[in-house]
Amino acid sequence: MTAVPDEAAEVYARSLLELAKQAGGAAKASEVGEELAAIDSIIREMPSFAELLRSPRVDRDRRGEMLRTVLSGRVSDLVLRTVLVMNRRGRSGEVAHLAAAYRELLDADAGRVRVTVFSPPGPPPAEPLLAMIRGRVKEVLGREAVIETKLDPAMIGGLKLRIGDRLVDGSVATQLRRLEQSLLSDGTAAVRSQFQKYLDEVT
Repeated sequence: MTAVPDEAAEVYARSLLELAKQAGGAAKASEVGEELAAIDSIIREMPSFAELLRSPRVDRDRRGEMLRTVLSGRVSDLVLRTVLVMNRRGRSGEVAHLAAAYRELLDADAGRVRVTVFSPPGPPPAEPLLAMIRGRVKEVLGREAVIETKLDPAMIGGLKLRIGDRLVDGSVATQLRRLEQSLLSDGTAAVRSQFQKYLDEVT
């Protein structure tokens, strides 16, 4: 699961992006983004590395030496120095958040927004539907949607969209819950009829 940026990570990410642009413009900024994405992948795929970053039992100086050994020659000096500064300030466990925050800043600069489309098990959403989502995002936000599709075993129908840090839940389960809440708070015949009609449509 991709980390969600927090406020501190956004501060580090913004500073890193500014330094990257000063060092080499958009090309350098994109290169730094790729390096952070690679570190994020290691964190997600190697529990031992993730534990090294967040464990309070590891001395900061020793952790810094290990990070320097692991990352030197694999990432730019800009990225290495940023990670080491975060370690000295007790924030090494937030490196994944740094990667997410940096990616969002790059996307904003390029007029993009990340959209994750969650669907129930089965065939993934068809391209015409994804094109419609791209068009709607462009219309509402004025930004190009970069779409990733994921299957959610807990869903029974419909779609859920995560746009940036916002979740738009159009799943059948959520719609059923909302209708159930309406029944509990308003037992009118009209609401009961609406609920029955909905059940007839989905069953």
